Order: sequence, then structure tokens, then C-alpha cells
Amino acid sequence: MPYFAVMYRYEADRAEDREANKPDHREWLSTQVEAGSILSVGPFGDGSGALLLVSAADGDAARDLVGGDPHLRRSLVSEITVREWLPVYGLLA
Repeated sequence: MPYFAVMYRYEADRAEDREANKPDHREWLSTQVEAGSILSVGPFGDGSGALLLVSAADGDAARDLVGGDPHLRRSLVSEITVREWLPVYGLLA
């Protein structure tokens, strides 16, 4: 199944709201990782967003998957970018 880099962009003024929502967000992420839909996830070091490495049939399916994220359902992500990723070397190649 293809891989997709899903990038979230966060607005700094919503940091407190995201922090309050973090337990629901992380529970959802954990479920997706256990199911194999999300391979890895983590925030950018500067707090500007996060990267999710998703396994999905296509870009629309990847976007639909992350649509269930409580951060998205509560409008805590200001922008989403979904790009197919083609690993050449390494663990996922």
C-alpha cells in the first residue's frame, strides 16, 4: 500500500486548545498506529505542526483517515498537506 506524508500546520494561538485536546488526539493516534494505518507520527520541533506517515490506498483515503483525528474535528489544525511518499532506501523501502 502506498505511503503518504501528511503534514499538519498549527497556529500558535491555539496551543492551549491543542494541549487540552491532546489526550483524545493521542488515543486516536495510538489506535491508528496499532491498526497499521499510521506508521509514525510526531510534532515538528518548532511547534509549527506535525508529520504523520500514513499507509493508505490513495491521497483521498489518507485525507479521510486523518479526518477522524480529534485535532481536525475540533479545528485545531490550520492546514493539511497530503503528499505521496516513495521510500527508496531504509526500513520502509
